[in-house]
Amino acid sequence: MKQWQIAWRNLMRRKMRTFLTILSIVIGVASTFSVIAAVDSAEKSFPIFIKEAFAKADFTIAGTEAYFSENVLTQTESIENATSIALLKENTKLIVEDKEVSAIQKRVVITGYSKLDTPVTGFKRMEGDLNGKGAVITDRTAKVWGTKIGDSISIDTDHGVKEIEVSAIVKYTQDLMGPSSWNMAKYHHWAIAVPLPVVQEWFGHEGEIQGIQVRASDTESLAAVEQAVDQLVKNNVNIYMQPVVVNVDEEFQKMDSFFLALYIAGFLGIALSAFIIFNSLYVSIRERKNEFAVLKTIGYTPGQLQVMVLTEVILLALVGTVIGLVIGYGMALGLTALVFMLIGITDGNSMVLVPGISLSLLAGLVVPIAAAWYPIRNVGKISVIEVLKENKAKAKEGTNKWVGIVGVLLIGSSFFIKHLLMVLPLMIGIALIFPYLFKMFVWVIKGLFGVVFRFSGDMAIRNLNRNLSRSSMTSVILCLGIAMIVLMASLNSALLQTYEKVIHSTYGGNLDIMFHHIEEEDLATIKATKGVADATTYSKQSIIWTLDGQKRMLPVFGVGEEWIDRFPLFTSEEWTHSELIGSLKNDEIVLDQTSFDVWGGKIGESITLDTLDGVKPFKVVAVVSTMKNNGYSAFVKDHHFEESFGVKYERNALVIKEEETSSLQLRENIYGQFGERIEEMWGPEDWVSVIGAVVTSSFSIINALVVLAIIISGIGITNTLLINIMERIREIGMMRAVGVTRKQVIRMILLEGFGIGLAATVIGILFGILLIYMTSGFMEYNTLTFEFGVSNLIISLIFLFGMIISLISSFTPSRRAAKIPLNEALRYE
Repeated sequence: MKQWQIAWRNLMRRKMRTFLTILSIVIGVASTFSVIAAVDSAEKSFPIFIKEAFAKADFTIAGTEAYFSENVLTQTESIENATSIALLKENTKLIVEDKEVSAIQKRVVITGYSKLDTPVTGFKRMEGDLNGKGAVITDRTAKVWGTKIGDSISIDTDHGVKEIEVSAIVKYTQDLMGPSSWNMAKYHHWAIAVPLPVVQEWFGHEGEIQGIQVRASDTESLAAVEQAVDQLVKNNVNIYMQPVVVNVDEEFQKMDSFFLALYIAGFLGIALSAFIIFNSLYVSIRERKNEFAVLKTIGYTPGQLQVMVLTEVILLALVGTVIGLVIGYGMALGLTALVFMLIGITDGNSMVLVPGISLSLLAGLVVPIAAAWYPIRNVGKISVIEVLKENKAKAKEGTNKWVGIVGVLLIGSSFFIKHLLMVLPLMIGIALIFPYLFKMFVWVIKGLFGVVFRFSGDMAIRNLNRNLSRSSMTSVILCLGIAMIVLMASLNSALLQTYEKVIHSTYGGNLDIMFHHIEEEDLATIKATKGVADATTYSKQSIIWTLDGQKRMLPVFGVGEEWIDRFPLFTSEEWTHSELIGSLKNDEIVLDQTSFDVWGGKIGESITLDTLDGVKPFKVVAVVSTMKNNGYSAFVKDHHFEESFGVKYERNALVIKEEETSSLQLRENIYGQFGERIEEMWGPEDWVSVIGAVVTSSFSIINALVVLAIIISGIGITNTLLINIMERIREIGMMRAVGVTRKQVIRMILLEGFGIGLAATVIGILFGILLIYMTSGFMEYNTLTFEFGVSNLIISLIFLFGMIISLISSFTPSRRAAKIPLNEALRYE
């Protein structure tokens, strides 16, 4: 216990230095903990959420026409060890009297279920009764509408306005996904669930349904149920069966680069805190050489001295780690919520904390001890004779050339690593060669500081050179943070520009309209709508794709040779659109780059898809680029699409607007023609906005963690300047005695901090630009790469940010130096 008390007393001798060192550990541990907890929680929750949201059924039965007979449901209900429900969806509009909302905001999709309270629907009831005869809405919709159990909803139907009471409110679900506000209803329809007979009666579809979902009671029954459903489909005409397939691994792999960047940004904080610990302890040991020499003379061994200093380091680490874990838990809650929102998880499970706590605890204890290893080793080497020599000339600080050579080699090796992990050897290399770069930079700015700031500038440069190793170590902390934020900010900007370019070139027009189903006269009506220059319709269906023995869904587009040049859905470097589609045979297919990479085959080889005639091979003849369906698609000729997959109706229409018509006016005109028959309308600008929000949110999270690391670097600057001041108290007193004013002292210290920050920011920006160049050759986001480019605005803002951090960090030390009483300074030893 006494040993710990001594350690605490020694730390309290330099309260500000101790506080800043602990603060750096706290930020490092908190950022590490929050990142690990958030990523682990997402990895646990994402597969569960996807399966609960999209794979509640094992099989679906659909029709080749828009509707088929309800008698099929009766047959499926006779299958043993299975639960079946029928669905019928209709688009209509709400009757809202008290709200000043437009017609487009009243759109609602009403889905009739043969049963509402089953494992297949999976509704999580919050209030009311799922077995009632009324409507079911989500808690989000109920909140926006201000609706409670027993309230009535008015719906426009084929038989006039109908009212239905709300019988249940359930937790938000993908099946009843709706907007979060009336304003967002401009972009997405509302959704409610009702008993199947209600929809059949209101919209004149007695005895008709749109689909059936079947779920096996257990895994052992799955094969038998599949066989029974397959036989049922063969016994009926105009229907087909598809297994429900969710590509969880594939979807989650899209986040790998984001999670890796999160890890790097999170661990950057604890890594930078190690520099501060090393710097503080190294200087502390130099300050206490006389103390250690005296202790040696009274019998302390080198080992005992090392244990004493190690105890101080462990105490620092323990305090910082404990506080960091507490703060990190709060950060983890917020970061997990942001990551969940980013990847679309609306119903997350409990957080995964154990790995984060374990690794953060380990990092919080091991990293400080590792950083303190060299200074602690030097404690045992302190010579009593050397310390007791009076007026001993100080050894000139130098740099080890081998350290610089290793740094250059590490930087060079990073050019051969085509992965984001190349950041690690590059940054270690930067840290090793930085003393040389810092010394060169100080030499470059020496004349400028002298001319502009005169005496204060000359003194600042002299002091930077006196403590070159310490100043360069402090500067490199900020340099690494600046380099990372340059990379991430530039990646964000470059990817947004790339996405916008690709989306506009492969969207197929100015508007993509999804109907419940398209009738024969609809295309002519669209073309006749004011503001429409041209329009076409196309088919799309998710087809079962068997790859390496596993089934996955592949969205396939039926494309017309006669219209694809006017409505491009992809880009190809080797073919024109019409030439490629026109050349396709009935057993040939075109893959986009994402699906081609997932497949892993070669052009000329075949993939296998489920068709009306069973599993059939399709020869891959070309690879194209597209952002349709988020860049995961395949294309066949429209006539072959119907022959192979049997879908005889279309749901989507592409529209090109006249130049003088705005996108908003085009939507209003088309909605005025079709009203509630339209399920969704999306333009390329909407998709750019959605993708932009996701990309920007991703990089904002990473940048926030990098900013935390930069704050640690600010702490390092403050700590270094305070140490310098403590070493130069007598010198500052002498300067004051010969006429140097307080303002000149403040300016001198501010310029020291400014010089450290200026070097870090300029060199950090240069290395950040190098990072941009290196990553532009391999960095992908959803298969999209970006071209090398540097934004002057981004660089200017980051430069300004680095300078502000430097000046703020220098303010407290400069004020403290100016306030040192002259009589105390002159007596200071």
